[in-house]
Amino acid sequence: MKWLRWLCVVVFALLVIQDVARAAEGKRPYQVFNRLRVEYDDNVYQAETDKEDSIKIIEELEFHVNLDLENTFVSLRYRPSFVWWDNREEDDFDFQNEGDLVVNHEFSPRLTLSVVDTLRVGQQPELYERGILVRANEDFIYNAANATLGYLLRPTTRLDAAGRYIVLRYDTDELAATDDYDLYVAGLTLRHQVVQETALLLDCRAEQVEYDLDTKGSQSLYGGAGIEQIFTKELVGTVRGGYQEKEFDDDAIDAESSPYADAVLTYLVSPATRITAGAAFSMYESDLSPFASQDRSQVFASVAWDVTARVSLYLSGAYTESDYSADAAVTPGLPDGTEELVQVSSRATYKVNRSNWIEAGWQYQDFATDYEDSVLARVPYERNRLDVGWKTQF
Repeated sequence: MKWLRWLCVVVFALLVIQDVARAAEGKRPYQVFNRLRVEYDDNVYQAETDKEDSIKIIEELEFHVNLDLENTFVSLRYRPSFVWWDNREEDDFDFQNEGDLVVNHEFSPRLTLSVVDTLRVGQQPELYERGILVRANEDFIYNAANATLGYLLRPTTRLDAAGRYIVLRYDTDELAATDDYDLYVAGLTLRHQVVQETALLLDCRAEQVEYDLDTKGSQSLYGGAGIEQIFTKELVGTVRGGYQEKEFDDDAIDAESSPYADAVLTYLVSPATRITAGAAFSMYESDLSPFASQDRSQVFASVAWDVTARVSLYLSGAYTESDYSADAAVTPGLPDGTEELVQVSSRATYKVNRSNWIEAGWQYQDFATDYEDSVLARVPYERNRLDVGWKTQF
């Protein structure tokens, strides 16, 4: 992670320069937050029966830096958290790290560059970018780097060349042998503004997934189109669809082809209320190690509501269905099967004053699997987490 250390040095130097320049104006480009929460977890080990519950105390710092330079905007967020468990026998302490970097640079009015990097170092399984669920209860490193170079061909037409690199690494050798992977993506998107309310999209991209387990990797080609539509000033929607061709490193698994589609709709009920809903379907890399692929369907929705100037509410939910075919099994003899995951999250925030907030939240997961009684011995579970806390800005 040498690149991260050097990045921090560069950002810190820029921060000092800009901080000195803005000190006289009473403005600073950074923010520091602290969150102290008490959480109740009713299923620490994600078990189906004989559940163990625990109280957790979570101390979380957040450092947020925004640098608005002449042609460049840089945003850096680092959030370490310290978690103490009242009842978790093998390990009652976690230290987790989250880092996010955004860089937008304008070379000219026609040529722009956007870079977004997401880094997670932790232990507890969570949902990350692209809907990837890190399920295993093991220490891991997850990093997703995205870069997009955009060129304005005409005032109404833009071409984006994008690349993505995602890496997942587990500390445990046994888990790393089957679940560690590298994902490489490169693609082009042509966006044309037909009228003020409507834009058409053309997409093509290539994707390669590499695992330590050689037979689990794959290569995919995508081709598709989409439309962005402003129905009214309150209602905006995007629909994309196309076709995917997928070949596998395992010679025993035949190549597959399938349509893919996703849609997102955003409705601004009022300046204080936003509703977002969407759905997606595609072939996807498998997070079930004996399979090289899955067919994944997902629906999701969220509501953000500023009830008053002091009170804010947020509610989100998602349902994901993963279908596994025996034809895509790295291990012969496994049956077809389906796994389902329901996730619900809610949070309420009360702003006491300019620097202090009181927060309360609830997170729910319900995981079901057809492989409970098979050789895979997957464990279905339900899990609730309730927390209350205090957030302050220094």
